[in-house]
Amino acid sequence: MDAPGRGLLDGARAVPAGLRFLRAHRELWPVCAVPLLLNLCVFGLAIWAFAANLDPITAALAAKLDAGPAEAWYEWLWLGPLWLLAGLLRWILIGLFAFVVYFVFTVVGAVIASPFLDVLSARVERIHSGRVTDTGQGVVGGALRAFRAEGARAVFFLGIQAAWIALALVPGLQPVAVVGLFVSSALFLPLDYTGYLLDRRGVRFSERRAWLMRHRGCMFGFGATAFVTYLVPGLNFLCLPLLVTAGTLLALGVGPPAGESGRRGERA
Repeated sequence: MDAPGRGLLDGARAVPAGLRFLRAHRELWPVCAVPLLLNLCVFGLAIWAFAANLDPITAALAAKLDAGPAEAWYEWLWLGPLWLLAGLLRWILIGLFAFVVYFVFTVVGAVIASPFLDVLSARVERIHSGRVTDTGQGVVGGALRAFRAEGARAVFFLGIQAAWIALALVPGLQPVAVVGLFVSSALFLPLDYTGYLLDRRGVRFSERRAWLMRHRGCMFGFGATAFVTYLVPGLNFLCLPLLVTAGTLLALGVGPPAGESGRRGERA
């Protein structure tokens, strides 16, 4: 697939390549079923959380951004632009809130589904390369390892997003926060979805960070495409199994760092 040093388009192609891989290997579909069902439940919870909190948030925003009535005709000269700016900022913040709610629930869903996603990644690796990294942890140990690793990544990601949300509360900095959310998400998604393969190989965080930076072009291309995939109606339900498959294939194509697997070996 991808070779070291390739760029944005090669990373972007990993997502459709993952979809083609899943279509060609129907034996993987039962493993995809549980993450898919969990993603459907998470999406429903995200809609409920957004709808339940929308009215209080919009009321609070309206109170804070209210410029007051115009008492004379000439006050429209400055109140008119202020009202337009307040309306724009209101919709930016509502969109930001919707984005955060959706991604928080998606990240939580990924943590819950992580043992099944690790099994999917291992099977993709076996089909693609004919062997899979032997962690020596067994089924239960592997599930716990996947759960802990994905949980740690989720905490890391949510911490970064919380910082951007805090910045969005500063008047006038909402556009900067939106761009920051996109860029940080596009950089995090490759770390997350190649993580299952790298976890099995015992790659330390510093090693995988250096590996991602060496291939930052294709990794950012993958992350940006994965981010957009989340926003496509219908396709977003397939995101967890699709992007884990794509991330595993991308990592294998680029050539992952050896980590501790060189000492443990691999099994066919």
